[in-house]
Amino acid sequence: MEYSLQGGVCQNSSRKTCYKVEVPGAKSLKKTAVHELVLESDVLINIPVLKNHRGTHLTIAMKNLMGIVWDRLAYHSNDLDQCIADFCLYKKPDLNIVDAYRVMMKDGPQGSVPGNAVLKKTLLISEDLVAIDAAATKIFGMKPEEVRYIKVANELGIGNMNLNELKIKKHVIS
Repeated sequence: MEYSLQGGVCQNSSRKTCYKVEVPGAKSLKKTAVHELVLESDVLINIPVLKNHRGTHLTIAMKNLMGIVWDRLAYHSNDLDQCIADFCLYKKPDLNIVDAYRVMMKDGPQGSVPGNAVLKKTLLISEDLVAIDAAATKIFGMKPEEVRYIKVANELGIGNMNLNELKIKKHVIS
């Protein structure tokens, strides 16, 4: 609570500030180390920037959560897409806000030439990790099931990827 009164803080992570947790129901990511601020938080708000990713096709809300675990390399050697979905069994944000204002459409995440970043002027907001990631695939002209971690998370019951069942509202801001 004191952090919110200060307007938030930027906190660097270190091995000393991360603690081992078990991920119930996980298939690949059975245990991981999570930053203490995440463990102590009353509310978790996830604000990813939408971009292309060579390994997973896209970085959206679920993949962005890799940033709160210590050993991200373990994901890469242990079925990356499954680990991304598995972690969501442990901790789901209370709110996800996807920044899709300027979107890296290819060559992510290392970097991109200016022409690869396209102005989409879009913001996606949802409490459902799977739903927001599913909706974001449309910006790339993809189907949700083409991004494996979205499909896996849907199968695990973490959220809903069926765009026909979602209430999606579009508000244009000029």
